[in-house]
Amino acid sequence: MLSICNMLKAQTTAVLYNQKDGWGLEYTYIGEVTNGKANGMGVAKYSTGNVKRYVGNFANGFYSGKGVMLFSDGAFLAGNWSNGKLHGKGTNLTSDGALYIGDFANGVKNGQGILIYKNNSFVKGGFSNDKLSGRCINLWEKGNIISDVLYSNDARNGTGYQYEAASKTLYEGEWKEDKWVQAATASFTSFLKAESFTGESTSSHVLMGPVTPSGHLKDTSYYYDLAKHKRYFGYYVNGYIKNGLQIRDDSTRFIGEVDDIGAKGYCYDFKFNSYYSEGYFVNDLLDGEIIDIDLAKKTVYFGHAVAGEFTGKAYFFNDKNDMYSGDYLKGRFTGQGYHLESSGRCITGSWEDGLPQKVSTVITAKGNVISGSPKTFSEAMNIVVKDYTDYYDNISGGLNDDYLSDDDWLDKLADDNSYVDFYSSLTSFPGAVKKDIIATDFDSTNFYIATFLETDNAAQAKAKYIELGKQLLACTLNNSNLSKPTKLTGTVNIPDVSKDENITRFDLVTTASEYKTFHVWLQLIKNKDGKYIVSLEMGEKAEVED
Repeated sequence: MLSICNMLKAQTTAVLYNQKDGWGLEYTYIGEVTNGKANGMGVAKYSTGNVKRYVGNFANGFYSGKGVMLFSDGAFLAGNWSNGKLHGKGTNLTSDGALYIGDFANGVKNGQGILIYKNNSFVKGGFSNDKLSGRCINLWEKGNIISDVLYSNDARNGTGYQYEAASKTLYEGEWKEDKWVQAATASFTSFLKAESFTGESTSSHVLMGPVTPSGHLKDTSYYYDLAKHKRYFGYYVNGYIKNGLQIRDDSTRFIGEVDDIGAKGYCYDFKFNSYYSEGYFVNDLLDGEIIDIDLAKKTVYFGHAVAGEFTGKAYFFNDKNDMYSGDYLKGRFTGQGYHLESSGRCITGSWEDGLPQKVSTVITAKGNVISGSPKTFSEAMNIVVKDYTDYYDNISGGLNDDYLSDDDWLDKLADDNSYVDFYSSLTSFPGAVKKDIIATDFDSTNFYIATFLETDNAAQAKAKYIELGKQLLACTLNNSNLSKPTKLTGTVNIPDVSKDENITRFDLVTTASEYKTFHVWLQLIKNKDGKYIVSLEMGEKAEVED
């Protein structure tokens, strides 16, 4: 099933089935396409297994570039992808709450990184084939023991140092399979053995690192504020951390550079069950290119931020596997762009606060192109008549809670203990004086409303009624559901404007069963305020008692 849209960059979109990821797992693709393959931004939707979906960049059917993979158990992978796997800088939150930020190669941890466990202990150092390897700094769960030891095969296997703040003891020696073996001279120099190193554990804090003559931490150091339940590890200047890791017990993790105001440069910010953000910060606020995951809502944002708000060109993926591409303003989809739904329907146009304002095109899941602004009455009629057989699903927009009808039939329907919801139409008749509406009770009522005149002038209302009647009778209807071009049947009588209601019904005489209950009602109604309303209602109406 291929759905083609005229995008901001002349990009096409599609729904592609039976795709295979880098591990050979099958998924359905919804997104941008070139030459029949996933190329650009899109969604890989999984129907089996623990993986829910991948959202982000694709190249020739593989995850490539910035992307995020979400799992049903709450885990996620985010960062740079190549040939379907994380490759380069990336982040992994596991189902048991361990957060890794660092280098990946071909889908596994490889290079330098930081692994922060759910119990707030951490390891910073080298990784090889998903295991700790090389020099690694490890802070224990209670926050008062730190080691700087050579690792191999995921365990301490080599020389190094360990400092225990409670006893103010420094161990220098050799470890094998994670156990102390003997005192020995380490093969490298550590901050734990700096000449000005100080270690202390009090009721208010734990401190381990070199200090200035005035007693302030400097260079690589560690500080644990017990009152704030917050740990700081990294590079210090005169007692203040400037670059490194900050951990709030069981809450947040932050990695990056800070100044007197807060975060700056490229940073990583994470809070359990709430959010994950990576990107550029200015004055402690996201500002520049970012990736943001709402871990509660399961949504992902790729794009720009300005002073902490989502503003600029962006791609946004909601929890329904829909994709928005275009302009964001203060966290809302506002400006030019498109909304690609998981069904394959694509709506392109201008938006405000996430709702379409002026639609240029709608591309249905079957690939049919629908104009949001038909140029002629006949073109608009053919759109409405054709889409009736799909219950107006292709042109139905969001709920319109503000719509007020002057149609007495709707009041009768309400009195008949039924209900009707109103939806804004994504297309509109030329000459309509307000937004076209679709009314439905999801059962026996499903019709399209276009209003062409609201006036105090009875003569104008009468003339518009007669004009619309002529246009209806002159219109030729032609679509794949009709066996041949067809015209409506009906007789337009001269309306009596002294009456509250003038209605002419037009029928579509065809052998096509899809149109058995389809009719068009031309209406001139005088409402309770004395205004004349001229409108068309097209579709099916339930029978109600008078």
